[in-house]
Amino acid sequence: MRKTAITGGVLGVIISLLVQLFAVVDDSYTFGNFGLLGIISGIVAIVGASLIKSRPMLAGILLIITTITGVYGLSVFYIIPGILTLITGIYLLFKRSKQ
Repeated sequence: MRKTAITGGVLGVIISLLVQLFAVVDDSYTFGNFGLLGIISGIVAIVGASLIKSRPMLAGILLIITTITGVYGLSVFYIIPGILTLITGIYLLFKRSKQ
């Protein structure tokens, strides 16, 4: 699951940069400058992925929050990274610990 979350975070950063580079997200499309929100979401997803082994509950919450903010910032363009981070986040929240 850690690799899935890291892949989602890296894809989020790359897709956000490409969307801004090609001016798909611009003031004329009424999204404003929310492309930066996608980049920040990708970075926070990578940080959340690094916390999976030490603090899984916090990592799950971070990954779900990054999915919501990424989709809010980039809409359709953040769907693939959003799915990857959302699956990992939900899995971490509902995973049962082995005791």
